[in-house]
Amino acid sequence: MTRSPRALIWAIAMLLGGALMVLPGSVNSSAGVGTANSSAAAQDKEPEGKIVAKLDFTPKPNGFHFENYGNDSESANDLGPADMIDLFGAENVCESGSTAEDCLLSEPAQAWMEEKTKGMNGGHCEGMAVAALRFLEGKEFKGKGKPSSFQDGAESVFDLKKEGAVRNYIAHYFVTQYLDEVSGPTHEIAQKSPAEVLDLLISHLHDGKDAVALGIYKFSEGRRVDGHAVTPFAVEEMGDDVYRVHLYDNNYPGETKYLTVNKKEETWTYHTTTKPGEPEAEYKGDANTHTLEITAESLRDATPFTCPFCSGSDSSSGERHHAARPAAPRTQYVGFLMDGEGDMLITDEAGKRVGFDFKNSKFVNEIAGSRVVFEKGGLNKNMPPEISLPLRNSSKPYTVTLSGKSLKRGVDADLDLEGPGFVVGFRDIMLDPGESLTMSATPDGRELSFTASNDGQTPNVFITIESGRKHPTYFFEIGGIKLTPGKTVTMKLDLEKQKLFFKDNDAKRDAYDVLVTRINPDGTKNFYEHHDLEIAKKTDSYEMDFSKWDGKGEMCFEEDEEGNGFDDDKCVEEPNETKPPKKTSSLRSGDGLFNISRLVLPIVWSL
Repeated sequence: MTRSPRALIWAIAMLLGGALMVLPGSVNSSAGVGTANSSAAAQDKEPEGKIVAKLDFTPKPNGFHFENYGNDSESANDLGPADMIDLFGAENVCESGSTAEDCLLSEPAQAWMEEKTKGMNGGHCEGMAVAALRFLEGKEFKGKGKPSSFQDGAESVFDLKKEGAVRNYIAHYFVTQYLDEVSGPTHEIAQKSPAEVLDLLISHLHDGKDAVALGIYKFSEGRRVDGHAVTPFAVEEMGDDVYRVHLYDNNYPGETKYLTVNKKEETWTYHTTTKPGEPEAEYKGDANTHTLEITAESLRDATPFTCPFCSGSDSSSGERHHAARPAAPRTQYVGFLMDGEGDMLITDEAGKRVGFDFKNSKFVNEIAGSRVVFEKGGLNKNMPPEISLPLRNSSKPYTVTLSGKSLKRGVDADLDLEGPGFVVGFRDIMLDPGESLTMSATPDGRELSFTASNDGQTPNVFITIESGRKHPTYFFEIGGIKLTPGKTVTMKLDLEKQKLFFKDNDAKRDAYDVLVTRINPDGTKNFYEHHDLEIAKKTDSYEMDFSKWDGKGEMCFEEDEEGNGFDDDKCVEEPNETKPPKKTSSLRSGDGLFNISRLVLPIVWSL
């Protein structure tokens, strides 16, 4: 094939140039940026345009050779204490220790990490888009920089296998999309028009030092859906105010994809699949949809980030991970995240709502100061956004409604709430197509309830809490019951009196499973597990007193037989079952993610 003079000039310039090349004239856009799978003839047919800004990046070798992916049997190892320390500082996440080797995570930190890991079942596109850029910029991750430092024999990113440190790298930067220092500026940019976003992208490419990930969404019923993150590496002017953005799309390894922006009409379009191997669909937007955004790479280096689950207590004591930086400030929000497909609506005590209004099929945001982060996963899963509401000093609960109206099949989901010193919620929520489920939680995370629908399936309810490194951190979970449709189970923690209350208003007696973990400031751990708690004779209303628990033996339970409180009821000592069965309430199934920490550690602790 005979190349045109301009194509030859472009090829030579690419060899001699740096990370960024800006060309004044019209070039064949395929020269130098053709995909690994495109034929020479197909390249010649590409429309001509003028490259106005470009990074020294091509999907092969600078992108990954494997496709965007969900969770599998290895996912439980994708994040660990080292990541939590790097993100939030050791003093905020470690109950004891301060390094990756000796850090014992607090229970809220552990729960947050597990929650975010499970959320990656919707895809890892954000992490893949970011990691590819970081490799290009030569940034290190845990002391590793070049591909060869991650895996022997890897000369480029395209040579890397989806394993070990590479998976950790991708997962680490995936979770940054939720953090205030990243999500806030990204949301502000999303409010701009497509032409404004394009101009910002071009300026970042011109700078050559602060590349960006590009976020795209579909728009449906007043909300953004099917979020996907890609890596833009060039902008090409096509004439008549039309521009093409050259992309590495991690759903298409080794290929160059194109997103088109019409600055005159303030529109953008992109054809892709939100799931590898599935038919292509059209992403599009305009100045009113706010479905196009960019996130600067530099935002992800602002560690320690604001911690969404830290109490802030004792933050000045103990070791500092980033001694020169201030401690992560105490959060002023309570966040709601559903790890699974479906829709979510939150209602406060005044009847104000944020989320998807299922009855009227529209997204609503009636609570001042609320923040909504739509996830970028890229695998065409209808994951509701993470919603954060300003923390209020009230004992009145939030009502959370989950809907399966948009589902085609039943899902096993979790609902987590995070706030100062706690992560609480509901595990293994079985949500069916068309079903609606109701839960509630107080702003301090101390009281939760769940009301069963027609099938009576009941999730496990859990509370994790910490109040600083000088005090123990706890995990409490109740489960093992199935309520009569319409009946409610409630769990309440009084940490000051060291008592846990749980009850249901079901006429039939229920046999509860109870799990307790206590991590002490000295790094020791205590575990209690009891299945089929059946001391109730008249009503399923229990008080568990853990104030005198020795960390090994029996636990004190009382039943409120008369319904007048527990002061006149006798304590019943229930034994500690030291060996959990093969199935525990913290063993997650159905999505390839297994949490082995609570399954294995109790056995070790009891030795």
